[in-house]
Amino acid sequence: MDEGPGRLQRLAGLALTLALLWLTLPEHQRQLILMRAVRAVQVAAHRAARREGDAGMGDELAGRGGDAARRYTAAYALARARDRAGATLDRLRP
Repeated sequence: MDEGPGRLQRLAGLALTLALLWLTLPEHQRQLILMRAVRAVQVAAHRAARREGDAGMGDELAGRGGDAARRYTAAYALARARDRAGATLDRLRP
């Protein structure tokens, strides 16, 4: 018996549908969607960086230097991602 399209075929169909939908949107709507997505990434990276930094300070005060160092490194990477998202957002603005 035929089971219908497989997982890969369904994913390919979804990707094609989304690509066609994207191409039918006016340019200003596509730009607005991109700006909102980049802003969401920026906000999420900011929150995660702050959480990791706070947790790193807690680890440092509790005497867990290794854990604190890992959290500080993660906070720094997340803050850089936040800054890159901000720069991208500035370039997207008209």
